[in-house]
Amino acid sequence: MNKISRTARSVAFAAIAGLALGVSAPGALAQENPGAEQGAVNKANIDFTKKGSITLYKKKGAETANRATGKEMAGVPGEALSGVTYKITKLNYDLQNGDWATFPKTAADAKGHETDTTVEGTTGDDGKVAFENLDLGIYLVEEAKAPAGIVAGAPFIVSVPMVNEASDAWNYDVVAYPKNTETKTEKTVKDADKHIQDAYTYTINADAPTFGTDKTLKKFVFSDQLDARLEFDKVTEVKAGDVVLTEGDYTIDAPAAGNTNTLTVTLTDQGLAKVASGAKMSLTFAVKRKEVGDTTELKNQGTVIFNNPNTDKDVENKTNEVVTYHGKLKVVKKDGKEAGKVLQGAEFELYRCASAQDKLENPLTVNGVDKWTTGEDGTITIDGLHVTDFADNAQVTDVKKFCLKETKAPAGYALPEKNITEIDFTRDNIAKTGELKGDDKVTLVSEIENIKRDTPNLPMTGGAGVGILAAIGAAIVAAGAWFARRTARN
Repeated sequence: MNKISRTARSVAFAAIAGLALGVSAPGALAQENPGAEQGAVNKANIDFTKKGSITLYKKKGAETANRATGKEMAGVPGEALSGVTYKITKLNYDLQNGDWATFPKTAADAKGHETDTTVEGTTGDDGKVAFENLDLGIYLVEEAKAPAGIVAGAPFIVSVPMVNEASDAWNYDVVAYPKNTETKTEKTVKDADKHIQDAYTYTINADAPTFGTDKTLKKFVFSDQLDARLEFDKVTEVKAGDVVLTEGDYTIDAPAAGNTNTLTVTLTDQGLAKVASGAKMSLTFAVKRKEVGDTTELKNQGTVIFNNPNTDKDVENKTNEVVTYHGKLKVVKKDGKEAGKVLQGAEFELYRCASAQDKLENPLTVNGVDKWTTGEDGTITIDGLHVTDFADNAQVTDVKKFCLKETKAPAGYALPEKNITEIDFTRDNIAKTGELKGDDKVTLVSEIENIKRDTPNLPMTGGAGVGILAAIGAAIVAAGAWFARRTARN
């Protein structure tokens, strides 16, 4: 095998090494080639008066075993990926006078050989970015920036020019189809009908990155900074695909003073070994809302951090934001006739209902209380109830109500004829009634009146009824005296 053949293969290998990300060159390039033996691709045949180009078609999807040709190809799988910024850096290798056998075959080999000649470009809607009018040479191609959720591909080497597919000529306009994988991260919440101090759950779903047998996943972390109004309860499940991870597969750093109320769940080496390439990961944990606070809404967003097997740099993906709504219900008990008078001692129970005509069963318990009694100010406040028009991070289509049932009237007062009051505990109603009644925007105010009990109407002292009785008594006495005198005369 002569020196020219070795040179040709060195050039081909260096040019193709980076293109093998997803699509690479035919295996024939690594074989003996008659044209190469004849010097068809001798470096002396390179036209150094020419300029070259590197065109990248960025694709979203897993790598394939097909090799790139260095020219445009039809039917390359994957979805065009826009918004990926590439940086190409010329390396300090001399194609004309250098020893081609020492040229870099991987990005790692290029370390320390970078020059100040760099160009950046971003893929368009068709996933294409072109670097044109380039000086001939060896270039390091790196991803400088990728959209959220996209795992950056490994850097690679491109030679301009490179050997063509037939290994019998030089290709000055090199085309590559590098691949990126997408990792989706999503947050969900299950909070329907969960009131203050009721546990409800958050779930973080995330894709593990894809990686080959020659690469490893070294890090995977779930993180969630909780609102100060939330209390962490427990981790209920951690999964890697269909595998439920158990004790020893992960560690839990629970929220505590000084760590900004942050929950962190980190997979151990034992747990990482159970994560397959591209596995669907999930963390589910329970929390409790301690108080309503200044706003009805409580937002939450999680973070997933893992190492990129292609670069070993950390990737940090944020989840979407989920919202839970709670509010306060304030009841004011008033005298139905005497303006401004409030009533102490009225007792209430609370139910979920469609209307006041429902058969009410199983009164609600909120923060350990299932019966409320008005105090000296004539009020009760239930802090805090889950709103009825929004649950599990979505608008509720079948909106129900709360039914407030008065079970005991204040002393001297009768229960109202309709002792069940419907409460439309929606977000809008909470805000509106709070403003109208002079309370805050997190409190819905309901005013309920009672009437005094009916009692017999006793006659007033000195009234007409007493006079009549006295007259009758006097007449009886007079008649008795008359009959007594008559009896004496006889």
